[in-house]
Amino acid sequence: MGVLKFKLPSNEIAGRLASHRRVYTTGLDRTPGRLNLDFRNGLMTCTSDSSESGRLFTPWPIAGFGSPVVGTATLGERPTPYVLALELARGRLNDVRNQAADWTQLGLRTNSTFEELMRTSRRAFVRAALTTGESDDCFTAAQESLEASSRAGEILTETYTAQVLQNRLAVSGRLGTGLGCVLAGDPAKAAGSARWVSGLNSAQAAASWRETAPSEGKYRWDLLDAQVAWCRKHRLNVEAGPLIEFRAACFPDWIWLWEGDVDTISSFVADYVRQAVTRFRGKIPVWQIAHRPAGHEVLGLGEEDQIRITARALQVARQADPAAQLSLGVDRPWMEWMSGSRFQLGPLHLCDYLIRSDVGISSITLEVAPGYSNPGGDNRDLFDFSRLLDLYSLLNVPLNLTLVAPSSAAPDPNADPNVKVEAWQWPSSPTEAMQADWAARWASLALAKPFVRSVNWLQPTDGSPHLYPHGGLHRPDGSAKPAADRLRTLRDDLLT
Repeated sequence: MGVLKFKLPSNEIAGRLASHRRVYTTGLDRTPGRLNLDFRNGLMTCTSDSSESGRLFTPWPIAGFGSPVVGTATLGERPTPYVLALELARGRLNDVRNQAADWTQLGLRTNSTFEELMRTSRRAFVRAALTTGESDDCFTAAQESLEASSRAGEILTETYTAQVLQNRLAVSGRLGTGLGCVLAGDPAKAAGSARWVSGLNSAQAAASWRETAPSEGKYRWDLLDAQVAWCRKHRLNVEAGPLIEFRAACFPDWIWLWEGDVDTISSFVADYVRQAVTRFRGKIPVWQIAHRPAGHEVLGLGEEDQIRITARALQVARQADPAAQLSLGVDRPWMEWMSGSRFQLGPLHLCDYLIRSDVGISSITLEVAPGYSNPGGDNRDLFDFSRLLDLYSLLNVPLNLTLVAPSSAAPDPNADPNVKVEAWQWPSSPTEAMQADWAARWASLALAKPFVRSVNWLQPTDGSPHLYPHGGLHRPDGSAKPAADRLRTLRDDLLT
């Protein structure tokens, strides 16, 4: 049994940590393990099943960044408690310095602003380390170091994005990466949909199993037909899916009669996948077969059950259309949810396992939805997003990204009522301008990565029923939000 103790600041941060309990630890394999937390007498005690050294991650307020998740350096057990603010400052400073060293060796040219911020961070960290952990001066200096290194990491990542894009464009002229959106409903009937295509070169047709099979054994393909026809009309590269999404709202009502019956559910899934892929054989070159497997409790299916069903669905799809490219989708790719889940195989290792099983996976799709409640994830900064993409690139298959971010924290009547915008994670309450800035910077970084095959915005409009509140690129009346214009600029400047 491993135990780590941390001194907490005597302010509202300690109360927020206790109320949200988003703290987790990772070992050498970067997978969060089960963690028990105890808050008392100004201490946070973290108890895990492993006694190995590891890193602790927690949402933490940083001026100008909101409360993104940041991590400590690698820590081992010791009798005296660590000072949490100091260790978070140490961890972020180490991460940025190491990343800068790696990119500099590859030819990255940093600027004077980055160097000055790193000097500021180092000096502030030294002051924090030389003061007593009980002192407010320690917390103040640690926060100063954390803010400076976070800003340095952001500038470093933006510099990397600009230089890599410049180099790639110099070689190829234009990038062949897809930039699109995931369709919902019949786009021809959506307000303002004629303007969507100016910012896209691809689109993902998406009709849930619930929409396609409202009755057992009977399929309605009119929605997928309409979406594919709309893509072809506007000369967009088309892909489709997910066919199976492990989320309760995406399963047809009748399937719940077999809740917990793994074999029967698997047979229904296989039949549906076979019917869909066979019907559109030769028309849809890329399918996302499954999304969110082994991450959510649904239909009484355990982790192994969901993996088996996913593997069978992929095998059936490959048999139905050997020429099609098949993708597996995962959400919450930082895996923070695993610290409180009975599931043991996180998204990264699930993808690796299925790729090695040779079930036909040709790419991985990552859903990134920061600052939302489940199935969204905790907020991160651009620097951590880059590190995440590099981590998943180790799977040696192309990545597809699905991005979404809120433009408001107000109620959204067309969104899933169980999903909320967690405004406390953002620098301020989300606005359309904030969404636009986030979309442009994160999409630009993704486009700069040569292993990213496509970038899709999850919700084209707030006018149709959708999962994430205010995550659309267009308002309910069809008018474009600033984020749509920023993505259109990327399409015009960078892509074929």
